[in-house]
Amino acid sequence: MTTPTNITNLNRRKCLRVGQAMIDGPSALFPPPSIDDYGWLEAEFYLSIKWPGSHQYESLQVFCDDSMNRDENFLPPMMRRCVWHREADLSKPGPWPRATVEIGYIRDHARMDALLRQIQGKLACLPFASLGLSLQRDSAKVEEDRSEPTCRIRARNGVQSIDYWSVQVPAATLGFSYRQLHAELLAEFDPISPEGWREHYDRDLRAEPQSGWKCEPGFRPADTSLP
Repeated sequence: MTTPTNITNLNRRKCLRVGQAMIDGPSALFPPPSIDDYGWLEAEFYLSIKWPGSHQYESLQVFCDDSMNRDENFLPPMMRRCVWHREADLSKPGPWPRATVEIGYIRDHARMDALLRQIQGKLACLPFASLGLSLQRDSAKVEEDRSEPTCRIRARNGVQSIDYWSVQVPAATLGFSYRQLHAELLAEFDPISPEGWREHYDRDLRAEPQSGWKCEPGFRPADTSLP
C-alpha cells in the first residue's frame, strides 16, 4: 500500500540520486541540429564543490569536441555549470531535484588552455595519505581545514585520466586553491540558451535504479534531456 510517507521517501531517494548525477555531470553534450547534426563534445575537465557551512553543491565541466572522423569544423569548447541546493530539495522532496544547469562557451581559449595546463601539471602531486590494508574501517590521517570546500577534480588527456577527491584540506597542502580555480573557471564562462542541447548520461535518469545502478547485459545508455 502506497502511503504519503512512502511517496516522500521515494521522492527523496530519487531526488538524491538524480541530483548527485546532475552534479557529477553528463559524459557528453550534443548540440541541436541547427548547430551540428553530427558531432558531440565530451567532458575533459571537472570540478565539483560542496561549499562549507551549507548544503550547496556546484560543479563546473569543460567539454571539447570528440567527434570521430572529423577533420574540420570542430565544435568550439564549452562549459557546463550545475548548482544544487540539496537541503532545500530534501525539506520538500519532489521526484526531480531543483538543480539549475547552464551551458555556455569559453570566453578566452588561450587563457583557459593556460589555466588547465597549470592545474593538470599539479594533479600528479596532489597529496594522498597512505593507509595500507584497512581491516577496521579506519581511515588515513590528514590535516583538515573546515573553512575550505570539499572538492572533487577529474581530468583526462586522451591517454590518461585522474579522479581526485579529498576532505577539506588547506590550500597550501593541495598546492593550489579550489576557490581560486572555481573563480577562474567561472570567469571564462559565457552562458548561452540551452534550447535544443542534450546531455548524455551513462544511465537513464528517468528510470528507477535496478541492483544499485548495476548495468545488466544488453544495457544501453540513454541520451536524456532533463526537464
